[in-house]
Amino acid sequence: MKEFKFTDIYELVSIIDRSVRYGESFWNYNEGIFIESSTKFTKDTLLHLYIVTRAMNYHSRNFRKNGDCMDEESIKDWISLFRTYGVHIGAYDISDEDGPYNWLEENDDKFEELFCLMADEAFHILFYNRNFLVEFNKLVAETVKETEYPSEKLTGKGRLKRVRIPEWLRTAIFHRDKGRCVYCNTDLTNIVNTITQKNFDHMVPLDLFGANDPCNIQLTCESCNKSKSNKDSSTSFKYQLWWN
Repeated sequence: MKEFKFTDIYELVSIIDRSVRYGESFWNYNEGIFIESSTKFTKDTLLHLYIVTRAMNYHSRNFRKNGDCMDEESIKDWISLFRTYGVHIGAYDISDEDGPYNWLEENDDKFEELFCLMADEAFHILFYNRNFLVEFNKLVAETVKETEYPSEKLTGKGRLKRVRIPEWLRTAIFHRDKGRCVYCNTDLTNIVNTITQKNFDHMVPLDLFGANDPCNIQLTCESCNKSKSNKDSSTSFKYQLWWN
């Protein structure tokens, strides 16, 4: 298990959710990490990469545009946030006219370290929201389509090759989706029904430039998986309640 602080985390989640809904694609990101994370399933997901880069881009722009409006209390709030997550950051020079933006620029590695820690917590919240994930993976597909991959990673049609889904991810998806098909709610636990086979489906198909990323996988029964076209990006709006 891992200790989470959840300090100001819903503000970050809101930024990421709005960015995805408004179609803010990947920008100013590490392309090498994107290629590695989209071609094979890794625990450092594309959503982690998106959260960190969007947070850096968003706050860099905010500090640059609105830094002159930031008072000492605002900086104290930031310093408190760094302290909460155990990140040591350089002192802030209140006499500097461009203080806030210069402070961010001088400590960009510390801000990235902070957002990497917060990304795990934001991921913990957003990974349960398949409706968000399917929209996020449509953004991923745009970047996959524009990225130059090594030829051995691609099919003859120029799509990412299918790779085996590791057991750790199968277990995570099975528990996230409560052991039921996300479309028809068929029980796939093998406790009630031992006939129906579970399938792990790409929300955005590889044929539509989908990625081999944990955030692009959902649990379906064999029937729903076969009926879902590889030309269709979808999930369902159905979720198991905590209680009836």
